[in-house]
Amino acid sequence: MLKIVPGEAALVYAGEGGSTLLVSDLHLGLEKELAKKGFRLPPYSVKMVARIRDLAERHRAARLAVLGDVKHTVGKVEDIDWGVVPWFFQTMLDLFEQVDVVPGNHDGNIKTVLPPRVRLHPSQGMVLGSGRGRVGLAHGHAWPSEEAIATRNLVIGHSHFTYEMKDSLGARTREAVWVSAAYDVAALMEGAGYESRPRGSGKLTVMPPFNRLVGGQPINRSKSFQFGPVLSSRSVSLEDADIFLTDGTRVT
Repeated sequence: MLKIVPGEAALVYAGEGGSTLLVSDLHLGLEKELAKKGFRLPPYSVKMVARIRDLAERHRAARLAVLGDVKHTVGKVEDIDWGVVPWFFQTMLDLFEQVDVVPGNHDGNIKTVLPPRVRLHPSQGMVLGSGRGRVGLAHGHAWPSEEAIATRNLVIGHSHFTYEMKDSLGARTREAVWVSAAYDVAALMEGAGYESRPRGSGKLTVMPPFNRLVGGQPINRSKSFQFGPVLSSRSVSLEDADIFLTDGTRVT
């Protein structure tokens, strides 16, 4: 069973082996880029650790899965990554019995800074659970694995979708959103280049970023859905998607 945590950019998967907490898009080290733009902020990773600790305790989660974009720097590992990433994940290993990472497009050479006990999966994703309760996890910048698509319950991040709102004075604000839509399993398999063509539909869940400092594209603008291979594959029923804020407010 997969449940959204009200008020948070997190999911809890309840399986036979206990509960797993799912988060995406940590973007550790983002403060360095913001500092270059003149924004001096305390280390935001400390606040994310506190939020994850609270979620782990409230939901008695023994496992953590991070769906990509662990670090903010793209490609090479920079000085800030050597400090914040090992510290962050060592703290996670103190909180959870197991920690899994599916790398995202920002996670080049991420293995060099992860503690050895962290399980690093291929960019095509991983599968949680067994039987009908399976859930496929991927970041979203690459095609998910055949096994992840076949679960008929696929979760990705990557998109950083927001919803833009305008008040009576014309001021605009953007809020992070969840997106839930049906996908055609056979069509997505074909788009990804897999030979199997199982019939039926699945459920796609697009997570908001756990790091609240990252920007996002407003989903209520034209063509904003077309982000990453899955959402651009024409196998997802985007016109019928459910879109709602992290507090549960439905916006479509």
